[in-house]
Amino acid sequence: METLVAEQPHPLSPPVENRAAPRSAAALVPSVTGLHLSPHGADATLVNISATGLLAECRIRLKTGSTVTVSFEGTFEPSSAAGRVVRCSVATMSKNGGLLYHVGIAFDGRIALKKAAETEKTVVRNRW
Repeated sequence: METLVAEQPHPLSPPVENRAAPRSAAALVPSVTGLHLSPHGADATLVNISATGLLAECRIRLKTGSTVTVSFEGTFEPSSAAGRVVRCSVATMSKNGGLLYHVGIAFDGRIALKKAAETEKTVVRNRW
């Protein structure tokens, strides 16, 4: 009798990337000097961005599903984008003991990114 065994992925294989758009690390988008998330009143730091969303770090925990307007500080265009919070998790503890959160925001529509950021080959992956 023959036994069929399903092939298992190699344990060291990189995770499958299923994103709708490639992400660029914040360092590759120097025109964004900061973020402001309304109506929550939260200032945030850009972690990475794509045409369909971004990952930010802020001191306020935002509720998943809540609507937000992201205002981009600096010379980045567009100057703002509407979206919704799709993920919020503790990223780290700040030096003064407060929590910092990673907030994933999906834009309501695609935004245009400069070609340099879109063609960058660096892949940014989550730590989890």
